[in-house]
Amino acid sequence: MIELTAATGAGARLVGIAEELAPALAARAAEHDRDGTYPFEAIDALKAAGWFAAPIPAELGGLGVWSAHDLVIASSRLARGDASVAIGANMHLIAVHNMERRRRAAEAAGHDRRARGFAASLEQIAREGRVLAAAISERGQDLTRPGTTAVRTASGWRVDGHKVFCSMSPAATDLYVSVRCEEEGGVERYAYAMVPADAPGVVVHDDWDALGMRASGSNSVSLHGLELPESAVRGGFAAGDPLPYIERNLVAGLFHAAGALGVAEAADAYGRERLAGRVNGSARPRVAAAENAVDLAAARALLARAAALADRHRDGEPAGAELLELFAEAQAAKTFVGEAAARVVERALTLSGGAGYVNGSPLARAYRDVRAVTFMQPLASDRAYELLGRVALGEPAELH
Repeated sequence: MIELTAATGAGARLVGIAEELAPALAARAAEHDRDGTYPFEAIDALKAAGWFAAPIPAELGGLGVWSAHDLVIASSRLARGDASVAIGANMHLIAVHNMERRRRAAEAAGHDRRARGFAASLEQIAREGRVLAAAISERGQDLTRPGTTAVRTASGWRVDGHKVFCSMSPAATDLYVSVRCEEEGGVERYAYAMVPADAPGVVVHDDWDALGMRASGSNSVSLHGLELPESAVRGGFAAGDPLPYIERNLVAGLFHAAGALGVAEAADAYGRERLAGRVNGSARPRVAAAENAVDLAAARALLARAAALADRHRDGEPAGAELLELFAEAQAAKTFVGEAAARVVERALTLSGGAGYVNGSPLARAYRDVRAVTFMQPLASDRAYELLGRVALGEPAELH
């Protein structure tokens, strides 16, 4: 079957980097999965390759991969090696890609000071090798109204809260934290804080012990009495407003889907390689292989289309109904790819027989890892179906 390919030269180079790194990641994936250890050597390899600076313009020290389509494809290739590593790295790419998009928007609108601020942050990430872990998720969260608070003080801000599923947190230099703050007049805002991972008041708990993605380092993080300067909390929008949240998370679901696609592609290839020459006269293995080919073709097509749509509108700053439609396309792709990937892995495991069922088998690990995408925000599958149903029926979109 024909693989997805990058649309730009910079993207093609990043895909090449992913394909070079994936075998080394795969070589130690079983060990880290079994022991629940964190693959620091993989993060070092990604740093050396410039992976974490991929969306940053070359003039600011990055690789200049601005296309969401190309970033997503490269991420899926990396996930073929170890999805736990890819899923954490994706959280960093989502944050940095969003910062670059906002820099471009500020520049286009003539907001030079704002654009320079984003450029300085991006250059620091590239030049200093900063690694960002997204501290966004919370237990029982309202997506548009974080429970973590930032309260003004005489010197800046005090932040308090608790975050979960902070992937790549063991290797992070900084945490990209969603907070709820209050403006003059009592208006609540959803904002973001850039927090050094070793700042007093930050505790990264060594508590990640999950069914799958065991080497992702998705620990919980406590923020208690964290003091930050005035400049550390910025951006944001009115808390409870779904459209600005959608705008900032337009392509996030596609990165999650890319991880699932990479897992499925690797599992399918592994299963077919071991099935070769053993089909004999049975039709069932051929049917299963064909079903996988159909699911993979559809998953690739939907993922590529949704990412290409986001790229097509990236410079136009879509708003309102158009923005909601683009987000719905991305969420439909994420939902389908996640479900199709699980089917592909299950068929590959069935075709492998008992050999794929034992601990240490790449298929056993893939069977557990691929299920993570359905829980990942935005949007987990239950919320995705709720939103897509509302959009399809012309009802008001709600996110909570």
